[in-house]
Amino acid sequence: MKFNNNNFEKEFFEPINKFIDELFPKDLQDWANKKFSNFGIYIPAANIVETKADFELEMTAPGRSKKDFTIQFTDGKLIISAEKKPMAELDKDDAYMRKEFAYPEIFRRFFFPRNTVKIDSIKASYKNGILKVTLPKIKPGKYGMGKKISVD
Repeated sequence: MKFNNNNFEKEFFEPINKFIDELFPKDLQDWANKKFSNFGIYIPAANIVETKADFELEMTAPGRSKKDFTIQFTDGKLIISAEKKPMAELDKDDAYMRKEFAYPEIFRRFFFPRNTVKIDSIKASYKNGILKVTLPKIKPGKYGMGKKISVD
């Protein structure tokens, strides 16, 4: 009998992920993100779509530039980060009447099924506050180690 690691991961982790999603509904996750952002922790919203050809990730990151991002794919994990971006300096006689936003550090980690992503073909782009990462799929049985991805 041949052991299939992908089936094990799917059968083992899917119920756990579903349980966590049910335990912490989206409304609670959104509330937590808003509360944590007051402490300089920012968890940007993301969507991931799986097509026959690839995985397509879109993540909100307004007010940044493409050079702000560090994106790496290693061992089935896509890691996206950006350092804290300083706010523009005010003139010495000026003061904020209200300050409700900042550009805190970003750190997100996304897990993909092992040995499914064609690492050398990952592309990333940033436009209108949305970071888009396309992770093409490979045929089963092909392997890759890791890669740092530049943002176009």
